[in-house]
Amino acid sequence: MVNEPSSRITELLRQLSTAYGPPGFEDGVVEILMKELGDAAEKHWRDGMGNLFVKIKSGSGPRIMLVAHMDEVSMIVKHVDEDGFLYIAPLGWLDTRVLLGQRVVVHGKRLVEGCIGAKPPHITTQEEQKVVPSFKELYVDVGASSREEAASLGIEKGTYVTFPSYFSFLAGTRVMGKSFDDRAGCAAVVAISRLIYELGAGCELYAVFTVQEELGLRGAATIVGQIDPHLALVFECTVAADIPGNPPSEHVTRVGRGAAIRVMDSSMLTRRDIINYLAGLADAHGVPYQLQVMTGSITDAGRIHMMGRGVPTGVISTPCRNLHTPNLLLDLRDLECVVRLGHLAVTHAGEYLQGIR
Repeated sequence: MVNEPSSRITELLRQLSTAYGPPGFEDGVVEILMKELGDAAEKHWRDGMGNLFVKIKSGSGPRIMLVAHMDEVSMIVKHVDEDGFLYIAPLGWLDTRVLLGQRVVVHGKRLVEGCIGAKPPHITTQEEQKVVPSFKELYVDVGASSREEAASLGIEKGTYVTFPSYFSFLAGTRVMGKSFDDRAGCAAVVAISRLIYELGAGCELYAVFTVQEELGLRGAATIVGQIDPHLALVFECTVAADIPGNPPSEHVTRVGRGAAIRVMDSSMLTRRDIINYLAGLADAHGVPYQLQVMTGSITDAGRIHMMGRGVPTGVISTPCRNLHTPNLLLDLRDLECVVRLGHLAVTHAGEYLQGIR
């Protein structure tokens, strides 16, 4: 395993993951990213979707695109009833089993705290306890006693609902927070971009931060044509199912075992030469890694690799437990491995691209 995680990457992850950024409202994340990239940025722009593009002061050579998504799974108000209860719809893939009784933040005129209501066990039948609730049954209670009182707080149809912001240090180098998916990827892209800015590389580097990934890779659909990259590297926070009751064959990835190099998922089968390239760099430089095969997930790479003339695309991820819940757990050493491997991949990209021409 790599050395102890740096305070720099830890603080970067803390800042990014505690920001609020539901799909379509990622501006708070953009503000932090621009502050952190600052002097490393040659120019930047946002497109009509809201994606953030930053050209890094890096030199000349092949165009390399680093990608991470800014949005987080969250919810949106679809109805406010006469008693002031808020009915919600999901923004992203959320499991209702873990939502009952959870604290939430409603983004009205100010941040309003509330909770997803739960029927007490004292008045719940055995049959009801066996049923997984649907989103139609979920409601948020902010303490309002009427629709008018909720409106006075700026709460109406279309108001965002997110999980509360926090960042906790656990045992060893492991941390927990609300939106490591995909602020861990954003942190990795920032860290790699700054390394390239400070140390140089023979490439033209672009850091791209997408919107609305959790709603079906929507932001990624517009990015390739604006850069026409020779190589794309997507940085994600991915499923680690190394938990009690789950057999090793279903672990997907394991926390504390290094960066995850994606072989395939539901949206992309990675080119074998890219897998070999990334794994070879990791082996040569002593970066711990694990190969990931997963059929039940998608990433922005699923859009990117099929766009234009086709873009050679790889995915490097930080393993994370409890994905798409309010409480995600990762090991900061794994994130450091992702940064190291990503930096190596950018630095040696010219050699890889020369080999496939």
